[in-house]
Amino acid sequence: MISVDRKIKLFIASPILYPPRGGAEIRFWNYVSGLKARNIDITAITGTPKYKKITEEDRSSNWFRCDTGAEIPVGSVNGINVRQIRLPDKTGWRRTKIFNEWLLQLCGSPQIRPDAVQLLTPLPPRTFPWLRQLRKLGIPSIFALTLPPKRTGIFLSQLKKKLLTKLLYTQLECLIVSSHAIKELAAGLIAPERIAVIPNGVNLSRFYPVSPEERRVLRRKFGLNDDSKVILSVGAIHPRKGVDLLLEAWGKVASVHADAHLFLVGPRHDKIDRNLSSFSQKLEALVKASGASQRIHFTGAVDNVEDYYRIADLFVFASLKEGMPNVVLEAMASQLPVVLTQFMGLPKDFGNPDEHYLLSNRYSADIASAICRILEDHSMSRRLSFNSYRLIKNTMDLEVVLDQYAALYRKCSNMWTEKE
Repeated sequence: MISVDRKIKLFIASPILYPPRGGAEIRFWNYVSGLKARNIDITAITGTPKYKKITEEDRSSNWFRCDTGAEIPVGSVNGINVRQIRLPDKTGWRRTKIFNEWLLQLCGSPQIRPDAVQLLTPLPPRTFPWLRQLRKLGIPSIFALTLPPKRTGIFLSQLKKKLLTKLLYTQLECLIVSSHAIKELAAGLIAPERIAVIPNGVNLSRFYPVSPEERRVLRRKFGLNDDSKVILSVGAIHPRKGVDLLLEAWGKVASVHADAHLFLVGPRHDKIDRNLSSFSQKLEALVKASGASQRIHFTGAVDNVEDYYRIADLFVFASLKEGMPNVVLEAMASQLPVVLTQFMGLPKDFGNPDEHYLLSNRYSADIASAICRILEDHSMSRRLSFNSYRLIKNTMDLEVVLDQYAALYRKCSNMWTEKE
């Protein structure tokens, strides 16, 4: 019998894990210190970003000068060992091959062989041969599905993709999903007993409601007065996130609330991805057409996102497709009233519309109307913010979530050790 207290060696692997740029990578990077405290010894296995995600900072860094396939010296980051390999700049078979063969090579080394591998997106069907080899090595693989499976396209195309994904998932020991809604969407892809529902956790020592005085002092640092109304949205500036809809709605809100400000916090994907140039132009036109461009604040990526929750009056999330977006949980934990639009994968874990959040149709006029309702109906604003805060505090504490992850890693590792 294996002691539950023994140290577990875990690889967390993703081509874009470090530096973290996507929601899933940022979330798991925030988990590592807590997992380390639970006797999980983590090594981050990562590659380099695709060309369209490369920033000016990347262009001036050492890794950008390395040859494809070369390991980049990183060392320890926040007490976690990071192994990074230079990947091709473009998406394709070669990029997948280089990363996965290197991952297998590391897993096969007796000195660093892990007890389990946690895989993050992306995990395309073409990774099947390497997952199979990982299984032959006797190392359990765990995949975190952070977005609902795509179900678009013609019937035969959908069927083919489903069969390929199902074949891929036969090599997994466990599929982690963040909500029961995604579990239902993943039905038929893997045996139900091999799906673990673990919600995204919220660090309640970082995201919490502040006193009116603390809020007032912080607002002054942002150049805002006590009467300003702050509308906040957090997430990458990307078509899927519905930023264009929010900017359309902003024009209507700004015309009736002259003291309102719109803060859009998140990396400007539209500025670094050449494929998004038309989307970027659309946003610029919407900003200009709003008549209140001086009250729109694009902050870019920030390290102090909690401060933006603390100065806000409400939070808006207009994404088209998500798993369980942490930004919504963080807003609720900060006791902000939330406006959500209906999206694929909307989890029941967020509570009930009109009780824990305001649900809007994905039309700019409806979003504007929902925002104005919260700004003008103080009783409803207080009710939504209190109910959602209590829900998150009782069900989404990061410490509880980390216990669940640590227990799952131990369970998978122990099962495979016993098989041997």
